[in-house]
Amino acid sequence: MADNDPKQDRKGNSVVVSVREIDETTPLLESRTKPAYGISPECTAEEEWKPSAGFWWIETALWANVFLSGFDGTITASTYAAISSDFNAANNAAWLTTSYLITSTAFQPLYGRFSDMFGRRICFFISTVTFMIGCFGCSVADSMLMLDIMRAVTGFGGGGLITMATVINSDMIPFKQRGMYQAMQNILVGFGAVLGASLGGVIAESIGWRWCFLLQVPVSVVALVVGYVVLENPPCIVPISDPKHPFLSAMRRLDLLGALVLVLGLVAQLMGLSLGGNDFPWASPVVVGSLAGSVVLLLLFVEIEATTKAIPMIPLRMLQGWQPTSLQLTNLFSGMAAYAYMFMVPLYFQAVRGDSPAEAGLRLIIPALATPVGGVIAGSLMHRGYPLCVNVRLGTATMLLGNLLAMTMGMTGNRWREFVYLVPANLGLGLTNPSVLFSFVSLFEHKAEQAVATSTVYLIRSMGTIYGVTVTSAIVQNVLLARLPATLGDAATEELIEKLRQSIFSLRELSPTLERAVRALYCDALRIAFAASSAFALLALLFSMAQKTGSLQRKCEQAGNDEALDGKDRVECQRD
Repeated sequence: MADNDPKQDRKGNSVVVSVREIDETTPLLESRTKPAYGISPECTAEEEWKPSAGFWWIETALWANVFLSGFDGTITASTYAAISSDFNAANNAAWLTTSYLITSTAFQPLYGRFSDMFGRRICFFISTVTFMIGCFGCSVADSMLMLDIMRAVTGFGGGGLITMATVINSDMIPFKQRGMYQAMQNILVGFGAVLGASLGGVIAESIGWRWCFLLQVPVSVVALVVGYVVLENPPCIVPISDPKHPFLSAMRRLDLLGALVLVLGLVAQLMGLSLGGNDFPWASPVVVGSLAGSVVLLLLFVEIEATTKAIPMIPLRMLQGWQPTSLQLTNLFSGMAAYAYMFMVPLYFQAVRGDSPAEAGLRLIIPALATPVGGVIAGSLMHRGYPLCVNVRLGTATMLLGNLLAMTMGMTGNRWREFVYLVPANLGLGLTNPSVLFSFVSLFEHKAEQAVATSTVYLIRSMGTIYGVTVTSAIVQNVLLARLPATLGDAATEELIEKLRQSIFSLRELSPTLERAVRALYCDALRIAFAASSAFALLALLFSMAQKTGSLQRKCEQAGNDEALDGKDRVECQRD
């Protein structure tokens, strides 16, 4: 293990940093062989910092993965109804999304921890390769169970796509400059989301839904090859207690028990919410046991995080105080609102308005374009020095407006109105996500904590997406189960009811009168689901009102006045 590592000071000169000053939250240090990937100073004047040679090649690899993250999210949202109906499992369609979200949620913070110990390079490769394998597995799956399993594998890799891109950029780009680069990253996410939403249905109807996953593999290969050439592993990041067995030594320092308990708690909670009122009564031992067990496991997870001597998945010290708590509650509820909305809109187009998957995807193009526009607006406002808390409030308020407008959409009306009504929620999402991220990171001025803070934001946001999709899907399925018999009248049979819940394409087999009645029932169910997503957005807005985070420039000036931790703080940081 090397005693010293090179680092650049504010003038770009080489300085020496002792490894003894590095703890488990320290970001990546500069590579000895690739000066393009060097840690940025804590605060650099705008006119002094310039991208190094090779910087844009690194961004190419990162942005390819960022694009895939956006593309995969919306291509699933726009085709999940068709995919699940193909397997006669539309009533379990939520698992197609939540199986991905569970693994991506649980492993997102581990990418940050592993990258601190083993380097950004290996974690970038693991996330890219696993995502690529998962996409290929989805393309050849022969059952809904196998598809869900491969979506979980994809989530294992997908959890690191944006996380590693954000962490690596935080290593290279000064904090004050990151607003515009984050905006550029948001554009790639939004562009991928637009293509996924618009092409998903077309691909599914023309050459088959399996190509929705298979077409992502070549882009992963590009990211992998470029990353192999330009990314470097640093010689040492976190000191290893046992040099003879570095991997085992590092594994003992990670909170693997906490990760396992979190995954089990989320799976139990998801099972209870998905099975309740769908396959089992809400009062059945299976549902009650799953929900009660999830509460116990999640409380146990908090206890583990508070007492573990390993590196915790979520450092509870980062959630102490009203400011970080209110930010993460905003993060949680905005994630719930965003994914619940994203999951329900394609179902509205197909089940209520009778659109084909291709038509539903095309109708999502213009609204989806609002997401990268919101990201650009957020980056511009941050770059111009507007308070971060104002950005968060503006984003959550716009998101709330969009969800409320979605509640007014019915079975009739001008189709152009749907485009207008769907824009605010997507615009608000683009404004909210980067603003929440930078607001939380700005609370921890020492650069050593920024990778950990980034992972924490993504973890809690992903937990919100799981809750949002699961709750709204359960609402729709329970409304259908309760009201389909009365809606069908004399034609109601258990076989027909189950068929209508499993495949939305079965609606076309009904008589015109019954088809309209069932579509009206879907409309009522989705209106209740949109009301739930509106409530999530309202809570996000209310919690954002308690935030007082300032601008990037102000945080940069504060960091310039206090760049180093004192000895006491450093010892406390190392203990964590």
